[in-house]
Amino acid sequence: MDPIFSINETSEADYLQVRRFIELVDTDFYPPLSERGGGIPERVDAGLDTPKGNFLVARLKERDSSDHTDGIVGMVGYTRNWKSDDSAYINFLATHPQHRNQGISRELCLRLEEFLGEQEIKRIYLCTWSSNPAAIKFYEKLGYYAYSVVLDDRGRGINTIYYKKDISIPMQNNNIRLDSR
Repeated sequence: MDPIFSINETSEADYLQVRRFIELVDTDFYPPLSERGGGIPERVDAGLDTPKGNFLVARLKERDSSDHTDGIVGMVGYTRNWKSDDSAYINFLATHPQHRNQGISRELCLRLEEFLGEQEIKRIYLCTWSSNPAAIKFYEKLGYYAYSVVLDDRGRGINTIYYKKDISIPMQNNNIRLDSR
């Protein structure tokens, strides 16, 4: 079956669509991204098509002209050289609310691992919060493991959980299908 979306890196020309997508999913994060640091504009400026990072987007192959995100149904952001020259950090992952539970985030993460592995990245780091059991299950299913927990970091009873994965070691039996190119 031909996938309904393709996955590509973003460029500066995608600024408005990337910003609009982050605005769409803003309140899925705790605290919302708009309430952190320089807010969403700073996040896009710092992460869009820079020497150290970028976003991969999943875009519908058939787009609705009224869609202000230009068909973006999922996005993962990354920063290279996180803790060392051979590591990266996932700084953003979200799926469009109308396209969840279709495997889009999984495909984005697997594609990112493949992409970063080709650039000699060996480890990927990320974090999520303890009040997000779906994210915890998702990342652990992909082979990420918790290596640090900061208690009450995001409020009373909401811990930040730091994960990492060694992508230089292939996962066994993960049924990876990267056919959405």
